[in-house]
Amino acid sequence: MLRPVCHKTDQYRGYQQALDDFGIAELLAKLSNYCEQQEQESLAALLISQLTQSIDAEVIANYLSAMALNRQDLLPRLINQKFSPSSVDLPEDFPNAAKTPRFLYGDKLRWIGSDTDWGIAIGRFYSFAPHLCCWTWCYLIWLSKDSPSAAWISTDIAWEEDLEPQEAEPML
Repeated sequence: MLRPVCHKTDQYRGYQQALDDFGIAELLAKLSNYCEQQEQESLAALLISQLTQSIDAEVIANYLSAMALNRQDLLPRLINQKFSPSSVDLPEDFPNAAKTPRFLYGDKLRWIGSDTDWGIAIGRFYSFAPHLCCWTWCYLIWLSKDSPSAAWISTDIAWEEDLEPQEAEPML
C-alpha cells in the first residue's frame, strides 16, 4: 500500500538540504559556540547580508579565471588575498624567492591554446599575479608582424603560465 506523501516533511527535508548545500547549516553550527539559537539566526542573517554587500567584482573575476584554468587549488589563497592585502608585498627574500624564469630573451613564444598571437620575448618582470595569488614572471612579447593583434599593437604582456614555446610560425 502506498503511503501518502507528507508535503510538510518533504518541504522540511528540502529546506534542510538547502541549508546544507549553501553552507548555512555549518555557519549556524559554528555560531552555536558563541550564542543561543535565536541569536545564531539573527547573526547569520547579518553576516550573509554584509557578505552580499561586500562582494568584490575583482575577486569574482579572479575566481572565475581560476576555475577556467582548472586551478581550484588557488581558491583558498584567492579568498584570503582579499582579506590580507599584505599578500601582495614583495617576497622578503627577493630575488632568491623568485623561481627561475622558463623563457629567455629572444625565445619565440605563443599564447597557450591559441593561434591568435605569437612573437619574441624581449623582456620580463617579476610581479604579483592576482589570478594566481602569487608572484610569477610576466613577459613582454614583441608580436610577429603576421600576428593578428600586430595590426593595432606591436607588443603585449603575458604571464608565464599563459605562454608556450612556438615551434614554427603559424600559417594564416
